[in-house]
Amino acid sequence: MADARLRLPEDLAGLTRSEWGLIVSEARFSQIESEIVRIHIMDGWAQVDTASELDRDRKTIYRKLHKIIIPRAREVAVKLNMI
Repeated sequence: MADARLRLPEDLAGLTRSEWGLIVSEARFSQIESEIVRIHIMDGWAQVDTASELDRDRKTIYRKLHKIIIPRAREVAVKLNMI
């Protein structure tokens, strides 16, 4: 894993920055989860850089992305007819 850039699932990959902003506000993510979305998904930072910025471990970023953020984002995007 060179720089651990996120490869979003196809259904979420086409979402715009403003759609991700709406998902964040509707999904009721925690503050740290919202920051992960903003920094890693919206701004395109690598996981290691996101982790450093948020003073977290890279594994924490990975787990939150795959266990909380992506499933919840998909659920909200479906409800809002984004995907």
